[in-house]
Amino acid sequence: MLPFLTIFIVFCILLTYHIKKNDGAQQQMMDNFLEKERKSNTVRKKDLSTLDYVHLPLEKISVQLHTTTEEQLFALAELPMVNLGGISNTDLKLTYGTANLDILSQYDIHFTDMIALLPVYAKELQDAGQEQTALELLEFAITCNADSRKIYQMLTDIYKENGNSEKLHWLKEKAEHITSDMTKQVVLNSLSSI
Repeated sequence: MLPFLTIFIVFCILLTYHIKKNDGAQQQMMDNFLEKERKSNTVRKKDLSTLDYVHLPLEKISVQLHTTTEEQLFALAELPMVNLGGISNTDLKLTYGTANLDILSQYDIHFTDMIALLPVYAKELQDAGQEQTALELLEFAITCNADSRKIYQMLTDIYKENGNSEKLHWLKEKAEHITSDMTKQVVLNSLSSI
């Protein structure tokens, strides 16, 4: 009975120690975050001309399919787009100033909308016999660091169908840089079977 009680007491002491240690680490992380957020809220507006703007190649969508997706892409092509995936609002405020957060969010939304529309339009192009244009648009999205599983899957299927192992390796390399861990893992898993 005595050894059991001793083991139980030692276990309780160790458990209490680890809980307090973990609480301290979490509190430190929270304090660091709050300090960073406080600093970010005081950063003045900065010039946005140095952003890596994405320019949708209109010549790739001038096939005139007359679809809703095509019209939406033409409208988006007129708007400023920037891929800000993987960058927190706090980091955006620290880098470009608090006053630019709303406009940066809009730029990112435009980019996200474009990335959502491109696989739909690529499928429409394929159905219309414009496979090469569809391929080029999907590759354009990947060069813009899009992290769309659908785009990666469509390209994987095209490359497999054409027996283009060099492009499949290029796609794997690009997938290594996806910022979303969940998407990255799904894409890499689908490409690892090749």
